[in-house]
Amino acid sequence: MVNWEQIAEQALLYWQEFITWFLGMPIYAQVLLIVGAVASIVLAVILVYYVLKGVAYLIYYILKGTYLLLKAIFLGIYKLFEELYYTISGKPKPIKEPSDKKCCEQPEAPQQSYEEQEIIVPSQKEIQIIQPDAVFCSECGTQYTERMLEQLKGNGIAYCVYCGKGFKSTEVEVEQY
Repeated sequence: MVNWEQIAEQALLYWQEFITWFLGMPIYAQVLLIVGAVASIVLAVILVYYVLKGVAYLIYYILKGTYLLLKAIFLGIYKLFEELYYTISGKPKPIKEPSDKKCCEQPEAPQQSYEEQEIIVPSQKEIQIIQPDAVFCSECGTQYTERMLEQLKGNGIAYCVYCGKGFKSTEVEVEQY
């Protein structure tokens, strides 16, 4: 029979020896030993967590793969027997249209003959409109002066007199139908 009192006495004896050894060390060694023990316990818990998580993922993906494999096998067997049925019975196989095509199709415009089609040619105009109350510096936000607007109309480039930021106007081609 197991003598629990003797086991408890031996455990208490080992514990007292450990405490005597631990308290005999300098204080910095005691602190380092406690920090090391806590770090070892934390790392062990993290390691156990990731091992269990990996095993759970492994089991999940094995079961998912088995399910998809069995599903594909049974679907293949079903299609095989379906083909055999239509081949043996001589009935034509019904053609199924996917349901997503019906909802996404747009109604087609009626086709016009070649003579009826009108050719539309866009007219192009080049414009360069600078409105004096609509031009502001993109750097400091101040409105361009009259002289700056004249320079902008003349050569297409102007510089802000307050911050020195340059502005270049570009010609825009406008198509009209």
